[in-house]
Amino acid sequence: GTAGIPDIIACLHGRFLAFEVKTETGKLSKLQEITIQRIKEAEGKAFTVRSAAEVAAILKDMEDEAL
Repeated sequence: GTAGIPDIIACLHGRFLAFEVKTETGKLSKLQEITIQRIKEAEGKAFTVRSAAEVAAILKDMEDEAL
């Protein structure tokens, strides 16, 4: 992928989502931090996640909000 762009990007209910996947000890690079901040400033949702369960919980919360 392109440097700084989150690992997973998606659109859910018309909302832009981005997930940066890290290991338990992984840290965001400065470029990743800036990109995540820009996504949030543009009213998108951006998350740093460390497990599939964490992604599932975020998606469930978003589904609940959409109802």
